[in-house]
Amino acid sequence: MKLGLPALARPLATPALVALLLVVGTRPGELTGQDVFPGEVRQLVTFQFVPGGAAAARTIFQERALPLYELDTAMRAFRAFREVESSIPLDLVVISSFDGMAGMDEHNSVVSSLPGPDGLGIGGFYAAIGELIAAHDDQFVEMLHDLSSGDPAGRSRVAFVWYRLLPGQQERFEATVAEELVPWEASVNVPSATGRFLLSDGWHYLRILGFGSLDAYQSYWRDAGPAGHATLDALTAERREVILAPVPELSVR
Repeated sequence: MKLGLPALARPLATPALVALLLVVGTRPGELTGQDVFPGEVRQLVTFQFVPGGAAAARTIFQERALPLYELDTAMRAFRAFREVESSIPLDLVVISSFDGMAGMDEHNSVVSSLPGPDGLGIGGFYAAIGELIAAHDDQFVEMLHDLSSGDPAGRSRVAFVWYRLLPGQQERFEATVAEELVPWEASVNVPSATGRFLLSDGWHYLRILGFGSLDAYQSYWRDAGPAGHATLDALTAERREVILAPVPELSVR
């Protein structure tokens, strides 16, 4: 099974690996958290596991993937989220951040050369995680720095909102988010990130919003600054929402 997610195994402490780290080095101005930066592309992989498989899958990520993600500075950040309330079947969403698609190419090149404890590398990870996957969905999002404020992943409840727009409404959507919603969200302490899909099943935009509780999520939509969301509703053919929680142990940078 070939997943859209780059798949890894725990590295061996070999001279070759040490040499690779010296080449990769530390990226100047390396980020912490997932504040949107100019040119950022994120890969979102949504997993549904076989019954009872979610805990084992998290362990596989933690033990076999994260050690290599930590070594690979082409991956600017990695976050995982578990389901809290969802309108679609899912168990885990993992998000990798890159400096454009070129950064993703660099990441794939680096991680494919890192060894695993069993010598199987990427194939070993696929074999381990693949047995637990019932379904998965892979999407790529070009993040929009000017339409974002703060790091939603730093909150205990993170809402992901997909938008499918009516024809010809992209420019008005972005203007509304930039001029009305982001300033209002910043004023009420709701961090937000907005991206334009590069690869998706017909969705145009993704918004990520951070909250401290489900009550805060409800208040956001009830009080939402009133014209901005009404405008977006008028531009939108379909909207989909899920509420997730960060998985702190599955976090890099």
